[in-house]
Amino acid sequence: MNTFMLLLIWLLPVSLLPVAGQRYARWSLLVAPLPALLAAITVPVGTSISLPWLLLGTELGLDETGRVFLLFSGLLWLVAGLYGAGSEAGEQHGSRYRVFFLLAMAGNLGLIVARDVLSFYLGFTLMGLAACGLILHPATRRARQAARRYLAWTIAGELLLFVAIVMLAMQHGGILDFASLQSSPPTGFVVLLLIIGFGIKLALPGLHLWLPQAYAVTPAPAAAVLSGAMIKAGLLGWLRFLPPGDEATGGWGQVLLVAGITGIFFGTIVGLLQQQPRLLLGYSSISKMGVLTTGMGAALVWPTAAPAVIGALVLYAAHHALVKGALFLGLGLVERGGLRPWLLTGLGFLALVLAGAPLTSGALAKSVLKTSLPAEAHILVLLLAVSAFASTLLMARFLLLVWQQRGGNVTPLPVETIMAWLAILAVIVAFPFAVAGTGLPPVDAAPQILGVLLSGIALLAASRLPGNTAIRKHRRAARQLAARASVAIRRTARVIQHLFGSLRRAWQNYSQALPQNLSARLAQLQRPGGSADHWALAGGLWLGIGGLLLATFMLAG
Repeated sequence: MNTFMLLLIWLLPVSLLPVAGQRYARWSLLVAPLPALLAAITVPVGTSISLPWLLLGTELGLDETGRVFLLFSGLLWLVAGLYGAGSEAGEQHGSRYRVFFLLAMAGNLGLIVARDVLSFYLGFTLMGLAACGLILHPATRRARQAARRYLAWTIAGELLLFVAIVMLAMQHGGILDFASLQSSPPTGFVVLLLIIGFGIKLALPGLHLWLPQAYAVTPAPAAAVLSGAMIKAGLLGWLRFLPPGDEATGGWGQVLLVAGITGIFFGTIVGLLQQQPRLLLGYSSISKMGVLTTGMGAALVWPTAAPAVIGALVLYAAHHALVKGALFLGLGLVERGGLRPWLLTGLGFLALVLAGAPLTSGALAKSVLKTSLPAEAHILVLLLAVSAFASTLLMARFLLLVWQQRGGNVTPLPVETIMAWLAILAVIVAFPFAVAGTGLPPVDAAPQILGVLLSGIALLAASRLPGNTAIRKHRRAARQLAARASVAIRRTARVIQHLFGSLRRAWQNYSQALPQNLSARLAQLQRPGGSADHWALAGGLWLGIGGLLLATFMLAG
C-alpha cells in the first residue's frame, strides 16, 4: 500500500487530465494532491519502490527531506486548488488552466519522491514547461512576454542540467541513482552546470530575469505554487545532486555564499523601488532565495555542520513556501474584491511572519538556521540579522502599496477563495507551535523594531514634504535609481552571456575527445542486458513532453 501511494503521487494528477474539461473538474484540483499529503503523513521514511523496466530503472522513495518537501508542497497545491475552484482563472478557459495546473503538480510532487537522476529530471522538466502555461493563462500581451522570457530561461536551465546528467551517466556507467552520488559526488564542470541549472529556478542574481514579470501576471493560485513550491525545486536539486561532505565541492560552496549574499541585498534594494505589490513580492523571493543559497553554500564549505544546516534549510523552505503562497492568495483577494479590513489584517500578519517577528514561523526558521551554522560563520549570522531588517523594510513597503489600493469597489468574493486563504493562515499560525512545541526561540525583535521605526520615519518625512514638487523629485530619484539598477542588470546579463560563450568553447574542446569515449560506451551499452534502448526511450520521452505541451498551447490558444 505504501509503495502504491508513492506511485499515485505521479499518476493521479496525470490520470485526471482527461476530465479537465468537464464542469465538475474544478474539484479535481483538490483530489490530485491528496496522495502526496497522505504519503507525507503515513508512509514510513525509507520506503522505496523500484521499476527496473522504466527508463534506466526508476526508483521512487521517501526520506526525511522528501517528507518535509512533500508535506508543504502538497498542502500548498491543495490550498491553491481550492482557491482556484472559485477564482477567475478557474472560470475563464478553465480547462486549459486545469491541464497545466495538473501537469505542473505532477512534475513538482513527482520529483520530490524521485530517487534516481532521470526521474527527477523528467519531473523537473514537466513542472517547468507546464508552469509556462500558467503564466500565459491571462492571454494578455504582458503575459505572453512574461511567458516567453520564462520559457527561454527554463529551457536554458534544463538543457544545462541535461548535459550535466549525460556527463554523470558517462562517469557512472549509465546507471544513476542518488545513492551513487553520495559515494561519488560530481566535480568540476558538472558542478558548475548544476549550480547554474538549478540556480535559474532559484532566481540567483543575473539568472532572475524571468521571475518578477512572471509573478506579476500569473493568476493568484498559480503564483502561490510558483513562488512557494516550484521555486524550491532548485534547492532540492542542489541537495540531491550536490550532497555536502566532499572536499571537492567546498570551493563551489564559496561561490554559492557570494551568490546568496548578493541575492539578499539585490532583492531588497530593487524590491524597495517597486510600485506594484506583486513585483515587490517577486524581488522579496529573490532575497529569500539568497538566504537559502547562502545556507547551501555554508553546508558545502563546512561539511561537519552540513546535517544541521540542511535540516534548517528544509525548515526555512517550508516556512517561506507557506507564507509567500498565502501572501499571493491574499493579494489575489484584494485584486479581485477590493481591500477589506480583515484582508489588510491578515496580510499584515503574514508580513510580520515573513519578516521574522517573534513567536512566528519566521522567527523559528531564522533561529534554527543561525544556530546550525558553525562558529566560523559568525559573519553569516550577522548577515541573517541584516536580512531580517531588510525583510521588515520590504514588508512595510508591501503593506503601503496594498493600502494605496483602498477606495475601490468592494465586491463579493467566492467562498472557496476565502476558505482557502483562511485555511493556510491557520496552518501558518500553528506552524511554529507544531514544530517547536514549547521550545520556541527567545524573543529577539530588534531587527523588526528597527525596520518598523525606519519605515515610520520615512513615511513621516514623506508626509511633511511639500506636495507636488517633493513627490516629483522623489519619483525622479526613484526612476534614476531604477535606471541604474537596469543598467547593472544588463551588464550582468552580458557577463553571463560571455560566461555561456566560455562554457560553449570549453564544451567544444571537451567534445573533440568525446567520440572515442562515446563509441566505447555505446558498444558497452549495446551488449545483451545493456540500456541503449532505455536511453532512446528517455530522449524520446523528453522530446515528447515538450511536443505535447506545445500542441496543448496551440490547441488551447
